[in-house]
Amino acid sequence: MTIFIRILFACFIFQISACSNIPQPPLGQEQVTEGEEAKIKDISKILSDHLREQYSGEKILRSSHPKANGCIKGHFMVDPSISSEYQYGIFKPGADYPVWMRFSNSADKLTDDDAKDFRGLSLKLTKVDGERLPQPGDENHTQDFLFLAHDAFFAANPVEFFDFFDAAFSDNTISFLLTHPRGALNIFLGSKRYKNPLNAHWNSVTPYALGPQQNGVYKNVVRYALRTCSVNSGEIPEPPTPDFLSDNLQNQLTKGSACLDFFIQKQVDPEKMPVENVLIAWDKELSPFIKVAQIKISKQTFTSEAQKNFCENISFNPWHSLVAHRPLGGINRTRKVVMKDISDLRLKENKVSRFEPTGDEVFEK
Repeated sequence: MTIFIRILFACFIFQISACSNIPQPPLGQEQVTEGEEAKIKDISKILSDHLREQYSGEKILRSSHPKANGCIKGHFMVDPSISSEYQYGIFKPGADYPVWMRFSNSADKLTDDDAKDFRGLSLKLTKVDGERLPQPGDENHTQDFLFLAHDAFFAANPVEFFDFFDAAFSDNTISFLLTHPRGALNIFLGSKRYKNPLNAHWNSVTPYALGPQQNGVYKNVVRYALRTCSVNSGEIPEPPTPDFLSDNLQNQLTKGSACLDFFIQKQVDPEKMPVENVLIAWDKELSPFIKVAQIKISKQTFTSEAQKNFCENISFNPWHSLVAHRPLGGINRTRKVVMKDISDLRLKENKVSRFEPTGDEVFEK
């Protein structure tokens, strides 16, 4: 019996809905649990210690998503007819922001693109003005968004997030999978092969505010999603080459353009669309996606070493954000601390000075 059959059997026995029965705060709210701050520090330490050991004497890569499938530039263009209900922060009708996009494999080491994996996409909008969140406080005119090629995460909250890394770094991943069946199922369903990174269905999997809050209740709580709006080319070669995702993306952008539609999904039910449990995909029938912007990607070459190095030294963090788009929930609160700590470690050990992309960068082909 394979490990995933055992996992699915465990979920059947315990009823998968009960595998992640975590109490949720009311609509439009988040809830910090007791001991969370200490657990987040534990996560930061275990990841930092592992990175130092993993890359001892070598250049330190990202703790997750170390392999890029492409770092490309586009324009994030807000729908001119966006509803006034959502006109907060960057979502000004007709606004246009230069954006850097990094596609990646999620495994914590460099892997061939043929391996089934969670895929990642990080966006960094530039030339963004407005009231900013105070932390991490290292960028002044950016707005970051993070996506996975699945609609749910592998850990519900900071406790399960720590459990995953603790098991992985102790060569005990099977134990985590068997004791966290909902997370295991998400890993199984979300680990896929793709012909082109643009073909993935991208989801933020974590929630965000959209607009103001009063007495801890946010006007809107949303997840974000991206879907292709172009015909994307490329096949998986036989035998598969290690970097065919990057090759197929580059071949397409050498010949023509591409685009991605950007959506929000509004929280309408705090139990079925939880803030503090990101194991659960938000129901698209209960709350359909609403298109609010489009990313236009022009013909370009992104394979120069200078551009690759530039992208590897960018720091992505959803807390590089306007107040209007404040990240919510335990996994996002974890990211605020851990992503900054890991970024600081990586840049320091690699002797790279922190910098803020402007959107004006140009690299030789």
